[in-house]
Amino acid sequence: MGRATPLTGYLFVAVTVTFAATAIAAEPDTSSWVCQYCPFAAGYEADYSAGVSVVSDDAARFGDANGYDEEGAYLDLRGSGALLSGAYRARWLIEDLGLDSRHVALDGGRPGLFDWRLDYRELPQHLFDTTRTVFEQTAADGLTLPSGWVRAPTTGDFTALDASLADRNIGSKRRGLTMGGRYMLADGLRLSADYRRRERDGLRIGSGSYFTQSSLLPAPFDYATDEAELELRYAATDGDLRLSYFASFFRNGNLALRWQTPFTSAVGAETGVQAQPPENSFHQLALAGSYRFSGYDTVVAFNVAGGRMEQDDGLLPYTGNTSLSAAPLPRQRLDGRVDTTNVALTLTSRPIDKGRVSFTYRLDDRDNRTSVDAWNRIIVDTFNSGETETNVPYSFRKSRLGASGSYDLLQSVTVSGGFDRVDTDRDFQEVASQTEDSGWGMLRWQPSSFIDIRAKGGASERDINRYDEDVAAGLGQNPLLRKYNLAYRYRRFGEVSVTASLPEKPVSMSIRALYAEDEYTKSRLGLTGGDDLRVSGDLSFPLTANRYFYIHGGYEDIESDQLGSEQFGAPDWSARIADNFLTAGGGLHLRQIRDRVDVTLDYTRAVGRTEISTNAFSAGESPFPDLESTLDSLRLQLTWRKSPRLSVNAGVRYEAFTVEDWALEGVMPDTVPVLLSLGAEPYDYDVILVGVGFTWQVGGQVDASVADSSDRDD
Repeated sequence: MGRATPLTGYLFVAVTVTFAATAIAAEPDTSSWVCQYCPFAAGYEADYSAGVSVVSDDAARFGDANGYDEEGAYLDLRGSGALLSGAYRARWLIEDLGLDSRHVALDGGRPGLFDWRLDYRELPQHLFDTTRTVFEQTAADGLTLPSGWVRAPTTGDFTALDASLADRNIGSKRRGLTMGGRYMLADGLRLSADYRRRERDGLRIGSGSYFTQSSLLPAPFDYATDEAELELRYAATDGDLRLSYFASFFRNGNLALRWQTPFTSAVGAETGVQAQPPENSFHQLALAGSYRFSGYDTVVAFNVAGGRMEQDDGLLPYTGNTSLSAAPLPRQRLDGRVDTTNVALTLTSRPIDKGRVSFTYRLDDRDNRTSVDAWNRIIVDTFNSGETETNVPYSFRKSRLGASGSYDLLQSVTVSGGFDRVDTDRDFQEVASQTEDSGWGMLRWQPSSFIDIRAKGGASERDINRYDEDVAAGLGQNPLLRKYNLAYRYRRFGEVSVTASLPEKPVSMSIRALYAEDEYTKSRLGLTGGDDLRVSGDLSFPLTANRYFYIHGGYEDIESDQLGSEQFGAPDWSARIADNFLTAGGGLHLRQIRDRVDVTLDYTRAVGRTEISTNAFSAGESPFPDLESTLDSLRLQLTWRKSPRLSVNAGVRYEAFTVEDWALEGVMPDTVPVLLSLGAEPYDYDVILVGVGFTWQVGGQVDASVADSSDRDD
């Protein structure tokens, strides 16, 4: 990726404009151009785009996922093309070649016989560019303190802190490679293979603690996942059958994170060690198919899969403090194993002209067969407690049975409804058995072909056989606490939507409203209730045949209530959290101004607020400062078509984003006496992105129906 100072960026813009002007002045005749390096090509077409963009300021969030994170100039290169030679065809696509978000794709083949594809993507993640740290990365998995560092019990006593702080951005890069293909072995019999590799490396915010002191760490990580899938499919007129094998392998380049403790510590506990996500694998064999009973207008589909997850990394010792004596590990490797079983069966039918029914059954079973052992407890690399704890191999079995149907009351009115029952069984958790029953109904009215009105409502009840307080107490929890995902819950919801489009005019409108409420009436401690309200709408309206504007907006309000206990007993405090978000925007699109110019203008504003209030029964209400965020985004894009083959593009993007976050604002590395932080600051930026370039089309037209390989029938 090319970056430069603003002055160099302006020079790049000048050079690009000059080059585009030269191309405009001396545009060659490419109407009969054919790829000179493709001697067998019967048809070829391509679009090439080149330009430069200049970013006004550094802003990590602005550049998240797109690569425009630093002030300066960026080279924009992209293109696409298609090639046809006899029965063979190929396509290529290049996007953002000069950015960290580049994408390259190739596909091709011979329709009806074989096809292939290749895809490569990069995606940057920029979280913070305001972070500073004293830690230096001296190894792939190690963080050390600078020479001359003086340990102390609090951050205020770190005499070498200011001189040792160095800028360290928090972010990562993702890289993904996908390749695959299909081959027709015989009529109706197809073999396909796919391979995917995902890599991600960079720095994340980790934490390392010692007693009541903690450090936020610029933790390095290096992940890679390889996935492969092989499928044999037979397709007939009334159904199909598929046999597939899937394998996944996760690799971690840093299986441990080691860091030197900046605070005063016991002898031998100057270095901390944490295990990182272990390497693991997953294998699955599946058989799936469907069959249509044409005489009964009924389709039956099924899927049966069995898999195994394994994890066999070596275990770290109890402690890195060699001055402590501890019993040997029960085993040197976890030898973790989980067997999975998945079953799905669906039947859909139209027994009468006006009615449709559907029945589904799903089973998800995870059997954790990892061995159970007793493990010694070492406390903060300083004390051997002499106590032991056992690892818990959690397992669960979830089954779902559902039925739904619809009936056309009138030509314009349809009623539908459904019922679902979910049974869940778990091991080693407070609730061993749980059942959830859900029901819903919907009324759909279509008074005309261009108006659709729907109203849907329903309720669900999640019940439990009992909450085992002994299990909770064994985990060190208040026996009155009810975890929200295990507690009794009653939920009701309603939804209304209206969509309309005027006949013979491209005017469209949609409005949608949703309300949901949760009640945890049997929970004495924990989440006791919550509700969610969402309203959204959009309108697209033409001014003329080539000019139209659009507006959109949305509002969401989420509230929840909970009860807690400071004394590890009955409730003695409560909390209420309210989140509300408002978005609004609109735009204008003008096409073919004087037959050559297109203009697009778009503006979006988003505002969010979070209110957190706690109420101690003995001390009264104590609200937290509000969390707020405001985003303004404006885009202007102009395209001038000098000819059917040459166009010049120019664009301006403005974005302002401000966050008020009391957890970050004013929290410097030494603000909290027992926390050495990274000093991340809330987002606050105004960025302008200016770009200019040109697009040049060469070659003749290739029949899209032949060149398009996206019509995959999976």
